[in-house]
Amino acid sequence: MDTQYKLFFGGAFAFDDREEDYDIKAAEDFRAQILGSVQALLKPKDMSGVSINDNVMYIGPFYFEAESRKAEDIIMCEKQMIEQCTDAVFVLDDAACPGTIAEIMYANSLQKAIHLFYVRHDDDETESHLHTPCWYPLIFCQQTNPKVKLYECEDLHRAARRVIDFVTFNFNEQQP
Repeated sequence: MDTQYKLFFGGAFAFDDREEDYDIKAAEDFRAQILGSVQALLKPKDMSGVSINDNVMYIGPFYFEAESRKAEDIIMCEKQMIEQCTDAVFVLDDAACPGTIAEIMYANSLQKAIHLFYVRHDDDETESHLHTPCWYPLIFCQQTNPKVKLYECEDLHRAARRVIDFVTFNFNEQQP
């Protein structure tokens, strides 16, 4: 059976290969949990993707910093991943994520199905009802792409958990 869904999972990596035991932190990343293996995220056997089930392929991103790739190469590779995906899933906490915002806007320009899991902040964020520093690109995408869905989350841990549940329940093998 051909893979029906090709998923791109954007969001900041909460680990750094320059830190001791970074693979332990990497194993806690929602992408590693979805893949069922931290090694699939850090050192995939096949850069074209990792099968989640018969219906779903994770196509990226993978953690490239350990490979000492140049910035231009990382951007080109992830740009191609977004072009190939059927759905782009993002986890956002704060505005200090320019790479993720750029990926969201690129996926939006391609009119991809985009699922934005964002952390609501109850502080001074008054410009929008979303209460996130990332409100502008989220609302912009909603206004320009009918295939954008927003998912409010209480914190980063719950956002990651909701993504895992979302993939499990929405992209399972029983989908037509």
